[in-house]
Amino acid sequence: VMFGLLLQGCRSSLQVTSEEPAPKKLRKTSDDDQVSLPVVLSSVISDVPHSRLPTAASATALSAAIATDQVASLTDHLAVENDAVFIQAQVSSTESEAEDTKPSARPIAQVAALSPVGRSESSCATSSSVPTPVFGAWAWSQYFGEVGAEPSLPSNIAEILDSPCPFWPDRLVKDTHLLVLIPSTVDGEAFTLDLLEELVQNPHGDGHHTQYFLYDDEVQRSSGDVYSSTSYWVLLTRDVLPGSRNESYEAQQAFVAAQTAHVHHAPYGIPNVLEAATAILSHYVRSGDRLYEGFLDDKSETSSTSTRCTGLLGATSEHPSPFTVGRFCDRGLAFLSEFDDDAEEFGISFLRRFGRRHYRPSALLHSFGAEEWRRYFGEVGTEPSLPSGISTTLRSACPFWPDRQVKDTHLLVLIPATVNGEPYNLNLLGELIEHPQGAGYSTKYRFYNSDVREQFGAQSPTSSYWVLITREVLEGSRRETYASQQALVAEHAERTQLPYELPGALEAATAILSHYVRSGERLYPNSPWTYTRCRELGDGQWPVVVGGFSSEGLVVGVSYVPNSSYGGVAGLRKL
Repeated sequence: VMFGLLLQGCRSSLQVTSEEPAPKKLRKTSDDDQVSLPVVLSSVISDVPHSRLPTAASATALSAAIATDQVASLTDHLAVENDAVFIQAQVSSTESEAEDTKPSARPIAQVAALSPVGRSESSCATSSSVPTPVFGAWAWSQYFGEVGAEPSLPSNIAEILDSPCPFWPDRLVKDTHLLVLIPSTVDGEAFTLDLLEELVQNPHGDGHHTQYFLYDDEVQRSSGDVYSSTSYWVLLTRDVLPGSRNESYEAQQAFVAAQTAHVHHAPYGIPNVLEAATAILSHYVRSGDRLYEGFLDDKSETSSTSTRCTGLLGATSEHPSPFTVGRFCDRGLAFLSEFDDDAEEFGISFLRRFGRRHYRPSALLHSFGAEEWRRYFGEVGTEPSLPSGISTTLRSACPFWPDRQVKDTHLLVLIPATVNGEPYNLNLLGELIEHPQGAGYSTKYRFYNSDVREQFGAQSPTSSYWVLITREVLEGSRRETYASQQALVAEHAERTQLPYELPGALEAATAILSHYVRSGERLYPNSPWTYTRCRELGDGQWPVVVGGFSSEGLVVGVSYVPNSSYGGVAGLRKL
């Protein structure tokens, strides 16, 4: 026995300090036959997908093995206990594990850095520093696609997750909630309910696939094509709250207010349909576990479960009642807009948000509005409203390239009156683009004609407004005189009954450079040399030109050649 204990101590020391993978496999088990494990393992493993835990049968076999071979069995059993440290480290740094093997061991210093006790005291936390499984950027890339950099979580997120749940006080938040990233885009495409439907049918790797079982027309019409222009985190309850079933929506809203009145941190609210669906389906694709489950027959003794939700852009006049998400069965997830007001199935789940969100139609994915100005350059104040039919406009056939849609041939850009309180003009734009904020691409004016600077450089709009401008010069506009180009644009405007005109120099430069600061793509390039003539005339006779964009910067100059092959003209609409 003493020799066995000595071996246990040696094995423990070697196991903790080793950086080699631990090859031992553990069989999956249910909660009913789980044997007692170290506290650190049982507190972390509850939501780990594909976890392998010792079973009651394993415990029986272990007892028999101790009777016949105490040294070997006790050593193996201790190895399982020590693996709790490695599992906690792995869960803290990633969102999922391999199906059949345990994660590689980490040095003690790394484990301490990732544990709640040893975590960094920086102002923000990332998903890799959270001591519980989350569905963040790494999980999105594993199962669905790239979502870009994830926003930071609060620095006290570990404390939040390890605290008693406000709604199930005998359990912790991490055991009653899902922590999920709601991305702005997936592989460059706006993340919407419509896109989520495609993604869950064909997840990457070993993800569990499913589908939308019922996708109500009203839900799809009002919320299916809407996305958030910024990514953010949500913490959603894994079930509807006790006492929220069999109630009208008005009673449930009052229930929300009553339940959250005593919560002292950031307020809980009702989820919207995209948040609820994303949390439920991301959990399923990784674990195969259906939350908010439904039943197709009346034989089950358990009621189906759905949560009432808000729409993404507010209630519609046709259906003021909330939408519902749930009834998750082997045929998929259901989205409804019509239901019995006090049916037992419909409860309310609660949600907390971390980060800013801004929902808008997916057609506006590449627009450059007040939010983008704030991100890269500075505050521009309240942006003017876009026309109510802007999504339809952007998806309509382009008047210049009829085989393509407007959203693919135009840029939608806000021209602000001021930036950070300063009048916005060509001179200020030249300064801003050299030092954009965040991860913006920087550039400069490689040539800025002195006459243009003197005549037009300080001219500013009296109020902010939106423009739609073509991403390239119009076909047939090169090698033409300025008068012919004006006539060409006028002909298009007459034919389409759309108020197209030549762009102003500030409008053209703003559109080209705002697109570049975000994407790194140079429109109106120097190869082939391309610029657009503008409305302004230098010295009253020579059109101002913008273009020739190269790695050295953008040209803002004057065209002295009447019919240059370089000089075409863009089409622009003010909205």
